[in-house]
Amino acid sequence: MQQWFAAVDSDRSGRISAAELQGALMSSNGRQFSETACRLMIGLFDQSGSGSIDITGFSQLYGYVNQWMDAFRRYDQNGTGFVDQNELMQAFTTMGYRFSQQFIDVIHHKFGERGQGIPVDGFIMACILVHKLTDGFRKRDTTQQGVITISYEDFLSTVLQAWA
Repeated sequence: MQQWFAAVDSDRSGRISAAELQGALMSSNGRQFSETACRLMIGLFDQSGSGSIDITGFSQLYGYVNQWMDAFRRYDQNGTGFVDQNELMQAFTTMGYRFSQQFIDVIHHKFGERGQGIPVDGFIMACILVHKLTDGFRKRDTTQQGVITISYEDFLSTVLQAWA
């Protein structure tokens, strides 16, 4: 792990930024992970709030990415390197979410590539955001009825914090 960390830490700062992480990760579409996906993943393990991670955070992130890669491969049933709408629906259903086909289509459009489907980095981003936004919703859904009343700024804060 230390060797890979040192190879990714191109500026030798002892911390890995989203840009450095992006250089180390390949998506299922043969390109690097998007910078947005890397920032989102770094944010999950950045204990300092610096926008970067140390070797401990990198090790945790490595395990996290491998789990998501395994999940992605399970749902990419046709082996295209992309998840289509049906595979995405199955993935979220397996994760315990009950989404309409219309909502799946929105996620597919937002995180996918036209005519291809969702590559692994888009899949990871979609899953992270759904999870974080669901957590934010559940904190406000004190009666567990699936309905909340929220102010506009609270809504915006919830969305922006999910992108942290």
